[in-house]
Amino acid sequence: APPGDPRFPYVLTTYRLTEHHTGGGMSRFLSHLSELQPEMFVEISPELAAKLKIDNSDYVCIVSLRGAIEARALVSRRIQPVNLNGKTVHQVAIPFHFGAAGPLRGNAANNLVAISGEPNVTIMESKALVCNIIPGRLPRGPAFLDWLERNAPQAGQPPNLHPEQPPPGAPTGGRFSRSHGREGKT
Repeated sequence: APPGDPRFPYVLTTYRLTEHHTGGGMSRFLSHLSELQPEMFVEISPELAAKLKIDNSDYVCIVSLRGAIEARALVSRRIQPVNLNGKTVHQVAIPFHFGAAGPLRGNAANNLVAISGEPNVTIMESKALVCNIIPGRLPRGPAFLDWLERNAPQAGQPPNLHPEQPPPGAPTGGRFSRSHGREGKT
């Protein structure tokens, strides 16, 4: 979303939990670890919780330009608003270990983040994005698409992964253009 987009007033970051490994693909299948962290949650400050009338463990929807997920609210003093040029900016945080597979399921943080790749090693950017928090549960079925269109127009639309013209300055060579993969070699 462009800077200052009023549809997405909060800064979101992702983080790891001690109980789960990488995206959770291995640890979500282990009952003793799943019991320790059984469900997707979003950590929000007491100030933001009060502003949005959210209580600890309420369901909330997290919406970005790419999509929406549902999680329980964890009201915590670990997440604090920051003051930027006299404006209060609220931060929220979600773990990235949940997904659709395994006995422990939950909405995935990846449903919110942009489809992108760092140019040298193509690692996706998932640490910082903007979002909105809406109290309540996500609608199911066709009602979800209507809800998404109201709360995040353009979200859920397939990105143009193969534009006819590359952006200015983009490499136009083959699969590995320029010196990708040849660092330090002559």
